[in-house]
Parts: sequence; structure tokens; C-alpha cells
Amino acid sequence: MNYKELSKSIKNQEISAVYLFTGPEQYIGHMMEKTLIGTELAKGLEPLNLTTYSDKNIDISELLATCETLPMMSNKRMVIVREEAQLDKITDKKDLDRIAAYLEKPCPSTLLIIYWEQPDKRKKLYKSLTKAGSLVVFEKLDASDLQAWIIRRVKNAGKKINRSELEFFMQRSMYLMNEKKNMEMVDNELNSLIDYTGDRNEISKEDILLILPQSIEEGIFKLIDYAISGQKDQALLMLNHFYLEGESPFGVFSLLLRQIRMLLMVKIYSARGLPAKTVAVEMKLAPFIVNKILKNGKNYPIDNLWEIMVIGADLDAQMKLGEIDQNFALELFLMKIR
Repeated sequence: MNYKELSKSIKNQEISAVYLFTGPEQYIGHMMEKTLIGTELAKGLEPLNLTTYSDKNIDISELLATCETLPMMSNKRMVIVREEAQLDKITDKKDLDRIAAYLEKPCPSTLLIIYWEQPDKRKKLYKSLTKAGSLVVFEKLDASDLQAWIIRRVKNAGKKINRSELEFFMQRSMYLMNEKKNMEMVDNELNSLIDYTGDRNEISKEDILLILPQSIEEGIFKLIDYAISGQKDQALLMLNHFYLEGESPFGVFSLLLRQIRMLLMVKIYSARGLPAKTVAVEMKLAPFIVNKILKNGKNYPIDNLWEIMVIGADLDAQMKLGEIDQNFALELFLMKIR
């Protein structure tokens, strides 16, 4: 299930005895954890009925004993095993068998949550957890869910944001275009934005510009423009600017390839006659992002983009194998693309 399905099951009081929280958006998992604490544990008695394991070399005997302990003046006890506890690193067969035995018949008054961001589906522990408990996958949000999240957060803070400003914030946050951007980062940006507006009710574009200044991702297309149009000197100047901002050659190179790959995919879909809205659905992007990509890349033929991707893939392999200096590879890449 995803986080929306979990929220619905909590509202319907359909709570599992065991949850396995996976996926890249563990921040959302922590928020759902707080929701479960608020609904399942007696108010004011949370410290007596909540145990969290986050240290390495977790003691399985202690963990299972805690899971079997009855709650104190509460309907439920909660036991949370963080990723840092490295439960997935356990190899002792006896310990694994004991965990599996508990999961077959978990204590009905205990709610066990285990975090495992990238589970190995071949492991016995994973198979035992998914057989006995509920698997919740916290994937990155798509455009519509991200919009709903931002609107809800802004509304809860007593603020308003118009559609154009909402789209501008999503664009500046780069959440949908940067795989490394997560909802914790977006929430921190939202908190800063909300705090900055003070007593004002409405969030303006100027507020967003101040809180979210231009990012490297937004400058990447300009760098590509310079290189493809033959303005290699300007491309190298912009590259040096990125370095002065603290970016690494490989980081810039990865962003270049990602933007070019995204542009290529959008143009291929568009060449098939698909409208921007349909392309957005296929690529799980907001329509305004697809329109922006099309506008920025209108002068890039698909054949040229394929050629650039081949050059980039070759240099990427050489860089990872240590066969070429990263700085030189990036400058070579800019010189070769046209």
C-alpha cells in the first residue's frame, strides 16, 4: 500500500499488528508513524508504551520481549525499529527463526513498525514480514500529490497560495525533476516560506524567489544552450560558476545527462502527437514542467539529443572507471555536443 491507503486504513481503524515501511520517502513514513502514535497510544502515556530501536547490533531477545510486553493503561504498545538498527543485517538462523515465529503470531496489543528503505526481497526476513504484516511503500510523490501536499500545508498554516505561485514553488523546489530531492527538504522550504510571510496571509512570487533562489538545475538548460549553439566560451564560464558555487564536476555532469534524458523523452512523446498533459501523466511530471521543457528544448532535434546521450554515456562509464579526469571529461562533453 502507499501512504494514502495507509491513511485511509488508519481512519477506518484497520490497523495491522506489523508494518514494513519501505521506499525513498521515509520522511512521510515518520509522519505516518506519528499519526499511528496519536491514534493508538493513550494520551500522556506515550513514553510508557513506545520503544524505539536505532542502535546497531540490536538484541533480538530484548526486541521480542518488548513486543510481547503488555501495554500500560493503553490499548496498544508500539515498537519501532529504525533503519539504523540494521535488523536486515541479521544472519544468525536462530534469530531469524525467532523473528519469523513471532511474526506468524504477533502480540495483538503491540504495533510493530520496521523501517527498511531498500529491502532485499530474497531475504527470509523480508518474506516473513510481508507474509505476516502490511507492506507500505513510500515512493516519491507525483505532481498531483505534491500539489495537494503543499496546499494542505499552506492551508494548515493559515496562508493562501494562488495556482501560479503554487506552480512556481514546485518549479523552484525541483522536487519532481531531481531524484535526490525529498519531501523533508520540500517541507523545510515550505516552513521557511511560511515563516518569512509573517502576518501576511498570501504567499507571493517574490517570497518564493527570496526563499528559493535559482538552483543549478535551472541553470543547466542555459549551459546546454551555450554548448549546442557553439558558445563554448560562455558554457565554460557558466561551468566555472557552478564550481564556485560548490558543485562537483560529476554532480554537474549527472544533472546535464538527466536534463537531456528528460528532454529527449518529452520530445519523443510529443513527436508521437501526445499533448503536454498526456506526456505529463506518462512521465509523472506536472504539465507546466513539461511545457517548460518543451519551450527550453524547442531548438534541439531528437537526433542531436540521441547523439549527446551516447557521448554522455561513454564519458560517464570512463569517469566511473577512473579512465578520465572528471573536470576534463565534463569540458570534453561540452566541446563535443552540438
